[in-house]
Amino acid sequence: MGEPQMPGFKLKGRFIGLLTASLAASAVCVTAGPAAAYSGTTASAYADKYATSPNSSLYPVFGSDCTNFVSQAVHAGGYPFRNPYQSTTSVTNWWIYSNQLHTEFSWSQTWSVAVSYHNFLVDDYPGGIPEGTASGSSTAYWDPNAVTEGDVLFYDWGQGEGISHAAIQVGYGTDPNLYPNQVWDGNYVDEHTSNRYHAFWSLKPYNAYYATTTIYFMHIDAAN
Repeated sequence: MGEPQMPGFKLKGRFIGLLTASLAASAVCVTAGPAAAYSGTTASAYADKYATSPNSSLYPVFGSDCTNFVSQAVHAGGYPFRNPYQSTTSVTNWWIYSNQLHTEFSWSQTWSVAVSYHNFLVDDYPGGIPEGTASGSSTAYWDPNAVTEGDVLFYDWGQGEGISHAAIQVGYGTDPNLYPNQVWDGNYVDEHTSNRYHAFWSLKPYNAYYATTTIYFMHIDAAN
């Protein structure tokens, strides 16, 4: 949870401004190679692998890492970059790049900020398909049937910040973070900040603001 990470440039652990024309002209490499079409299963497998141990060998790790983590998983699932090297703030652009050693990074705001990523998925084509909302106080076993593994959940804590958190749905079962003292069965998500593997989808057990939270469901179109 926490504040979103704005776009920028990372060099040896220090952020030094926005993408420049000189960087765009320099030799960099794509941080990961996606599949030909979006696979929620592949995205979920990536999320499971890095839910509690971030993929720091290929990507930056932010203090508020939730959307960066979800973007990585969705890209690993086959969602291609949109307009790489272009404006870091445009809602139509979604990308991250690094140098060959993965010590310098540049990225779009949509890659790292929850509300910007939400708006990008709505605006993009085929993009994402909004599938309604739910309350953060929900203890239901499942969220909408149209939302499957590899889809994205966005959270507005109801504290005046708007959408400020993202997680990725990865399966169904018992939340292992709570078992055996509490048994929460249902769809579960992986998330960063805090780093959790197979957390109950509404996050109610972890969320002090569950009574005011609204969750937005986003199905990722397989045609991407």
